[in-house]
Amino acid sequence: MTTILDDQPVHDPAPIPAQFRIILLLSLGLLLSFPLTGCGSQDSTPFAVDTAPAAHAESGQGGGSSVAIVLEGREVTVDEVDEHMKNQFMLEFQQQPKDRQFALRENAARDLMKKIVMEDAAEKAGVTVEALYEDISGSVTEPTEEEVATWYAANQSRLQGRRLEDVATQISQHLVNERRTQALRDFLDPNFKALSMRMVLSPPRVELGATRLSRGADDAPVTITTFSDYQCPYCILAESILDEVLARYPEKVRIVHRHFPLDGIHPFARPAAEASMCADEQGQFWEFHQAIFNLSGKLVDGSLAKIGDDLGLDADKLKTCIDERRFKDFVEADFAAGRAAGITGTPAFYINGIVFSGERDADEMSRHVDLELARIEGR
Repeated sequence: MTTILDDQPVHDPAPIPAQFRIILLLSLGLLLSFPLTGCGSQDSTPFAVDTAPAAHAESGQGGGSSVAIVLEGREVTVDEVDEHMKNQFMLEFQQQPKDRQFALRENAARDLMKKIVMEDAAEKAGVTVEALYEDISGSVTEPTEEEVATWYAANQSRLQGRRLEDVATQISQHLVNERRTQALRDFLDPNFKALSMRMVLSPPRVELGATRLSRGADDAPVTITTFSDYQCPYCILAESILDEVLARYPEKVRIVHRHFPLDGIHPFARPAAEASMCADEQGQFWEFHQAIFNLSGKLVDGSLAKIGDDLGLDADKLKTCIDERRFKDFVEADFAAGRAAGITGTPAFYINGIVFSGERDADEMSRHVDLELARIEGR
């Protein structure tokens, strides 16, 4: 994987077979190269491009007889170095949390399925896998200057002020990579649909009790639990994603909200969480919840009372509830549950207790919902 950061170049993808030979390395690189963006967690890099690691060249870079090191007269071959690398990768894999181990295994399993399908298709066509992949990727067109400029204009925040002329080549390669990935997906998807297969790997789950703060069908087979902070900008953005996912699965998904105020950086997050529960006491939690987020984290003294007035809540009852900190223990119980689950930043999502660590958009979250539905239905 190559990340566009500073002046680091983007390289052309190597042929698919090289990717298959080091599935674990690629899977580990993919996972560790996408730090989650959120409050209290590390910010993501501007943007990343998926590329397969370069294959060994025949001269001096690989092959069973190549020498990598001469130590006290002993020749250490590249094969020995590669074997040592495999052991290092496996050790690093074993040191990962269980949810990350599962994500790595699942990603590797999917890559292996792609390898099997490609090999079968190549055999039926009477060509090599390399030739088949080159045929697929060769159908991709180069992006026009207008397409590059459009992508640049739409991704200013991810480029951190870089000028178009400085990143045009990288953007063009990024778009080519996307098109190659889509072309390969367009080829593989019909082949997958024709096969009888299902993912049997079982992901680790966290036991999370559902509170009364839920929306969606009560008997929905999939519950998305979100731990959120009312002053976290990423939590604010996540609300629209959750809304879209719920709209896509009105009968199959319910959303459970749990409080996780980050007191060290958001002084109004905990008071807002407790006030939202006071609004719940008057039957308007979700209205109050959305009204807080509508302020985009800009909470000041008097903000919560004004929201109550705007919603027509009983002002005296709301004030008494807030002043008494009637729901202090409720909010603290949510926070403690999040800590016990290993949460350090917000928003944090769990799909039926499975930590969601994908890209934060509705399509990726929906993909994980589909995976869970497939597990439930035994597909």
